[in-house]
This record gives sequence, structure tokens and C-alpha cells, in this order.
Amino acid sequence: MIQFPSHLSGLNRTDAFSNPPAPKAPAQNNQAATGDRLSSPSTESLRQALARTSEIRPEVVARGKALAVDVNYPPRQLIESLSKLMLESKDLSA
Repeated sequence: MIQFPSHLSGLNRTDAFSNPPAPKAPAQNNQAATGDRLSSPSTESLRQALARTSEIRPEVVARGKALAVDVNYPPRQLIESLSKLMLESKDLSA
């Protein structure tokens, strides 16, 4: 299992719920095709928060740059675990 560092910045963003822009209209053909439709205040606030979230977050880019030069990241144990999973997985291309 991949374990993420507990100090990731930006995961619990408190600024994601201020000054909402107008929400984008959801695609109607997708809802009609599945017959599923969810309409609630929490869903709408989630859509608004997502619309306000910047596609490029400078703090995440800075963290990625720091991790890219860290010779101990990702941890060797994680690399070995992933390698083992890949070797043991079934080849789906055949």
C-alpha cells in the first residue's frame, strides 16, 4: 500500500470554499444515458469548490520539485513493494 506523507500541503484547503464563481452546467447527455441524477446542496458546493481550485498550485509544484531532488524519495521499501506487485501481476496484454 502506498503511504503518503502526513505533511502534504494543500490537501485540506480552507480557502477552497470562499468567493464561489458561477457553477458550470453539467452535461445533460451523461445524466440521461445513465439515468442517475444527484442534486443536493453538498454536491453543488463541491462543484463550486472544484471550479475555484486552481489547476496549477504553486505549493504543490514546490513540493514536487523538492521531492524530485531528494535521493531518499520515494523510499526504497515503497519501490521494492511496487516492483514485487508488478512482477506478480497477471499480464493482461496477452
